[in-house]
Amino acid sequence: MTKELELSIERLYSTFSRYPFRSEIDGCPCCVSESDKEKLHTKKLRSLEEEDLSRYAFKAITTWGDVEDFKHFLPRILELLSTTNFIVNTFVVLGKVNYGNWTSWPGDEQTAIKEFLISWWTDSVKHKTYFDKEAFVEIYKLLGDIELLINKWVLSFEDNSFITYIDLVINYYKDLLYGKKSFKEIDKETIDKVLAWINDRKGMIEKGFFYFEKVDPEFAEEVSRALYIVEHIK
Repeated sequence: MTKELELSIERLYSTFSRYPFRSEIDGCPCCVSESDKEKLHTKKLRSLEEEDLSRYAFKAITTWGDVEDFKHFLPRILELLSTTNFIVNTFVVLGKVNYGNWTSWPGDEQTAIKEFLISWWTDSVKHKTYFDKEAFVEIYKLLGDIELLINKWVLSFEDNSFITYIDLVINYYKDLLYGKKSFKEIDKETIDKVLAWINDRKGMIEKGFFYFEKVDPEFAEEVSRALYIVEHIK
């Protein structure tokens, strides 16, 4: 985890600490069982695990509790989402943030969420071994600033940022180019900016091939595939 992400998570806890835990949180009896409710009582907020919060994360606001209840649990949910293989999909969690009309929340809460999303995205491209398409789409939908996301993606051979870039090219370049459903929620102007960003870094792919040819020949073949895609698929 980057220091930036760590600090942004701490800011979430600090900012949303104004929302206390309510011992009685109303939930639809058809959707929320007593055992589901009990899980929220078993531990302190920072100690709640995936199995404690997953059901709540699915049902929050719509059929279990209100926005203020959601804000209480939000720091831990976002921490689990960004640092573990959280069972609840990214589009569900960030969809709840959007459903809760987060752009109308107090300014410091909006800032804390924005800083978290940017830090999480930066951490993702630096440390994951694959391009997290779902996180990319959902974070963009909340922030609405594609330049911010791609400018935060600084390619380097010293971390995984180049590896995630190559994965993007191999697995999603055609989808971006031909308007496939993987990116159906992103408008064409934004897609064109992503494609331009990819193509502007073609020289980095060439350098990456020669770099990894020496240290990881198998990955160098993937780099070669990516270069072919960028140069020949139009």
